[in-house]
Amino acid sequence: MKKIAVFLLLAMFAVEGYSWDKRGHDASCMIAEKYLTKKAGKNMAKYLEGHQVSWYASYMDYMGYVYKLGLSNEWFDHCVPVNKENEYANGDYDNSGISQKGDAVMCIRKAIDEMKDGGYKNLPDSTVNLYLKWLIHFVPDIHCPSHVIYNYHPTNYLVEVGDKKVLFHAIWDHVPDMYGMHDWGPGDYCEELTKGLSKADVKEIAMDGDILGWVRQSAVDCHVAYDIVRPDKLTDVDCYNATVLADQQLVRGGIRLAWILNMIFGK
Repeated sequence: MKKIAVFLLLAMFAVEGYSWDKRGHDASCMIAEKYLTKKAGKNMAKYLEGHQVSWYASYMDYMGYVYKLGLSNEWFDHCVPVNKENEYANGDYDNSGISQKGDAVMCIRKAIDEMKDGGYKNLPDSTVNLYLKWLIHFVPDIHCPSHVIYNYHPTNYLVEVGDKKVLFHAIWDHVPDMYGMHDWGPGDYCEELTKGLSKADVKEIAMDGDILGWVRQSAVDCHVAYDIVRPDKLTDVDCYNATVLADQQLVRGGIRLAWILNMIFGK
């Protein structure tokens, strides 16, 4: 019975979108696909089981939560903890009594370390497929405002939305498909958010793969999320401001995912 209860709790988290919602993850992955090199795409193809990168965008939300059933061999929290200095606060932490291997940054680093410098060629295809699923999901996740966990103050609370109460975390997860001002599909996000970006802009966003720099920048820029979505009523102005922040983070997550995939598979 206890195992069933844990499974149902995890399933609830997945359905309610405890990360960017499906549209947000699809959007970041389509942006990543736009910036993949041909060589990286070709080298990844055998490990993606005939799918595009974006096909796996939300895999970890729907399947990664039930690792005890053998669908994923390690459990990583989908968030990234930071301290008062906006630096990555490395360390394991627990969620709902479920043993974890660590946070999203730990997961990203593990996948990179195992696959970089041609290391993926020496791994079983199934392992490379799993590591790709991790990167495809967790790189965009660390850019979601509600996934930057400030370890020195509460990071979740109820917000009045119409006639109901919604968690801060869930609001940010669903800005792309529910609370934001766009009525776009993922392809529209890709087209609109990358329109006019120069090679210099893309290089600046990628920051030469400085993962801790990405975390630091997200921690600084996303703290305003608590000013935008407050415990009182969510307004139209709040939704507009949330859209601006979410758009910025979606495009950063996509371009940075492409940087990692090109670094691993594009050589």
